[in-house]
Amino acid sequence: MDVASWHVLELTTPAQTCPWLPGEARFVQAGISGAGRAEMPSGDGRWWSLLARWDSHAAADAAETAFDTGLGSAWHVRLEPQSYRGDAVLDGGLTPFDDLPEAGRVTGPAAVVTFAGLGPDPAKANEFLERFQVLADDVERAPGNLASAILTPRRGPVLTFSAWNTLSSAMTWAYHQPVHAETVARQEQAQIVETSGFLRCAVVGSTGTLRGRNPLSAVVAA
Repeated sequence: MDVASWHVLELTTPAQTCPWLPGEARFVQAGISGAGRAEMPSGDGRWWSLLARWDSHAAADAAETAFDTGLGSAWHVRLEPQSYRGDAVLDGGLTPFDDLPEAGRVTGPAAVVTFAGLGPDPAKANEFLERFQVLADDVERAPGNLASAILTPRRGPVLTFSAWNTLSSAMTWAYHQPVHAETVARQEQAQIVETSGFLRCAVVGSTGTLRGRNPLSAVVAA
């Protein structure tokens, strides 16, 4: 079964590079993160996020068990990818989810990972970042939203992660919330994001803590 994971690390000592890059993963992308939520990173080196894809749950288990928790707190979310659509290209020219179908069914707790590749126009990039922060503030209040995070790599698209009690809750917010709908319309009109991608997953596990708690403990097993 296809396996992916999202991780948020909070370090006790700031670092210039992500301190954990699991070599056992088929694919891993790391980047600085917001302070335990989908806010633009301060760049102080304390918060990091990772997206990984694995050959099996056993491989992901082994890597998470070996993680040095002395670095600080960590939150690991286990995912089973169901669908991906988009044209985003990650660092190194990778497109690690292109083999997934464009449509897939997700039952139970769900996660959505978005990919936003910014183009060379600074005005469009700034507009995206401004709109992103408004949406990030809004999504945390959305019915059914359980947690959110961001990953901003040195190169490649900005990644956002959001976990929901159901995929229906995520889609209701995405397509019926006025601020988000306006941003979608703006993208269609002006292409403020050069490339994009949308990964939908079932959430099957959640371990560790994010800002002192496991935000998915009520809906999935550790």
